[in-house]
Amino acid sequence: MAKAKPPASVPTANALANLFAPEALDFRPKDLLAGAEWRAVYAIQAFPPTVDDGWLSKAANLPGVTFALHAIPQDAYELVQALNRRIGAVQGQLALGKTPALTLQRLQRELDDAQALLRQIDAEQQAVFQVGVYLVVAAPDAETGQRRAKRLVGQLAAQGMRVRPLVYLQEAGLRASGPFGLWPAPLRGDHLWPVATIAAGWPFGAGGINHGSGIVLGHDTDGGIVLINRWNPPPDAGITNKNFAILSPPGGGKSHATKLMMLREWAMGAKVFVIDPEREYRPLCRAVSGTWINAAGGHTRINPLQAPDLPPDLDDEGAAGSGLHTHIQRVLDFFRTYAPDLTPMQRALLEQAVEAAYRARGIALDAPPEALARLGPEAWPHVGDVYAYCRGQSGTEWETLAALLRTAGEGVLADLWAGPSTVPPTRDANFVVIDIHDLQDAPDQVRRAQYLNVLGYLWDLVRADRSERKLLVVDEAWMLIDPRAPEALKFMKSLSKRIRKYGGSFMVATQNVVDFLAPAVRGDGEQVLSNAAFTLLLRQGGKDLQALTELFQLSDAEQDRLANARVGEGLLIAGNQRAWVTIDTAPHEAAYLYGRGGG
Repeated sequence: MAKAKPPASVPTANALANLFAPEALDFRPKDLLAGAEWRAVYAIQAFPPTVDDGWLSKAANLPGVTFALHAIPQDAYELVQALNRRIGAVQGQLALGKTPALTLQRLQRELDDAQALLRQIDAEQQAVFQVGVYLVVAAPDAETGQRRAKRLVGQLAAQGMRVRPLVYLQEAGLRASGPFGLWPAPLRGDHLWPVATIAAGWPFGAGGINHGSGIVLGHDTDGGIVLINRWNPPPDAGITNKNFAILSPPGGGKSHATKLMMLREWAMGAKVFVIDPEREYRPLCRAVSGTWINAAGGHTRINPLQAPDLPPDLDDEGAAGSGLHTHIQRVLDFFRTYAPDLTPMQRALLEQAVEAAYRARGIALDAPPEALARLGPEAWPHVGDVYAYCRGQSGTEWETLAALLRTAGEGVLADLWAGPSTVPPTRDANFVVIDIHDLQDAPDQVRRAQYLNVLGYLWDLVRADRSERKLLVVDEAWMLIDPRAPEALKFMKSLSKRIRKYGGSFMVATQNVVDFLAPAVRGDGEQVLSNAAFTLLLRQGGKDLQALTELFQLSDAEQDRLANARVGEGLLIAGNQRAWVTIDTAPHEAAYLYGRGGG
């Protein structure tokens, strides 16, 4: 009589097992194949006398590595007796004085280890366990697996541990490293540890980042919130400034994360000042009733020669510096950025022309700040005046300099800089976006010069009041980089260091990391990126990932996750803490970020 088949909706025992089991297990002397994938089980066979907290973390978090730790409690009394006997025997050997030097060192180390373990058992009343640690290296193929295995062996060797594959014991090792609670007898050794050492090896001890106050950035891998406070971080967090760097290639979520932090910091009372090269921040600015300024020519002019009306800037010794002399240096940097190929002679003549333009307007170079504060926009010289002075001089160098400045002085760029400032009052505004998007088709040096001009203007807003929290956001900061005119990058580096004196936070967002680390500008570019106490690395790859690995000492696991991250996921470095974060956005926030319709 034929047996009835089970209903199709009820899987058989074999069918259920096949869902979880590999196609086949092929055990070889030093590795195994699980279906088509390569595996190898390793055991730690020797340990250093002492280990640091989290001593298993680096190895256990390598790509493709899982581990199992077995611990069986031991009878403390019997262990103490055995240790006392061994200590006595070793001390006797050492007392003979005829032991070879190498053996003497080993005996002394064994004696020290035994005495330390005895002290932990007796004085500290710590429980003792027989311990074994097994690590499984997994990879899609043998070549990748061998590479990962070498990395594992090297990592543990650097910590003073010796790890070896289980030769002809791969099946027993697989049983020991699985979630079965099995520890086959052939694998058990004589490693005895106090419970403190076992606890110190726990590789998941590092939690997320939670400063207890501030703004929520998102959630970590355990589902906990990532809460950061750039203004008043915990004293033990290792955070030395308020600066924030967001680094990501296009499509990684950089702009979204930047806007989200801007919105949340603004909601918490901070003023926000933004340079917007791509017109990404206009919806947010209008949603919060901020001040949006088109500074790309024909709408609003920011005269680079107009000095800011600021209170006296005190140096570290309490002396007030000359505001105009300092500002003239910034004006010269502006011109050198606009015309990066000037000869040394032309630069010297340009400085003469700038100073003459101020004198022609009746402004003395040593004028006190209170006299400068009374001057309106019409009283200040502008690029057209500098060009006119150059054109009025005789000589080949003057003629060449005038030709280089003609476009800015009276040509198609005159609307940008040749005239008084027409920017609306912004000192009391709490959200200011200066847009230069319409310059996207202009020559690189024109965009770079206006970017520097706008950055200087916003920097003056930051310096206007030391009592306020201010967020200065510089998006697509790579646009300032030109090896021929390093002044712009140096200016950005300088303000990133000085902004903390004015209660501000410098927030740089960029996609071209390698531009900052090019040999010609690396000294300044690296400091702009690495000096930020907070860094958010979103999806990375290629040369950028290689450069960031060196700059931030990324582990293999961090590199692997960044290379495969989804949009809005990344590594947050906050002082001495690191956490994998997923950016979270509430629906009502999306309406602010992208307009009332969301986006």
